Amino acid sequence: MKPFSILLIRLLAVYLAINPLLSVSPLLFSPSFEAELTQWLPGLVATIAIPIIVGIALWFSAVTLANKIHDSDSADSALSISEAGLVRAGSFLIGVYLFVQHLGTAISQWTWDGMVAYGSLAVVILSIGLMLGTRFLGKLYRRLKYFE
Repeated sequence: MKPFSILLIRLLAVYLAINPLLSVSPLLFSPSFEAELTQWLPGLVATIAIPIIVGIALWFSAVTLANKIHDSDSADSALSISEAGLVRAGSFLIGVYLFVQHLGTAISQWTWDGMVAYGSLAVVILSIGLMLGTRFLGKLYRRLKYFE
């Protein structure tokens, strides 16, 4: 399960680093790019720099994160993919994705409008719970699965 989680964490890292660049590429090639740069700079930093930094950090810490997610797995289960392991890995990856996306949204809205995006902040808090509560979610999944 650990090699599968390492692969998924690195795929998420690549997606987080490349996706914002692709979404901003039309702005980079517009004729009035330099005039718009000062207006868009706070939003660009929040929506591009944060995902790239998190993507690089995820890439280099994928092995450590996979070991923390699946530390109770034995050597035999490292070769097979368990459902509870998928729940733990998936909840961590979903939490990271939501954290990066909504943190960028909250920061850009605060810098542009001076308003606090309470919805995005709530999602940031819930995503931290998803990232840190992987063992709890795995145990909850096992209990719900065998409760039938």
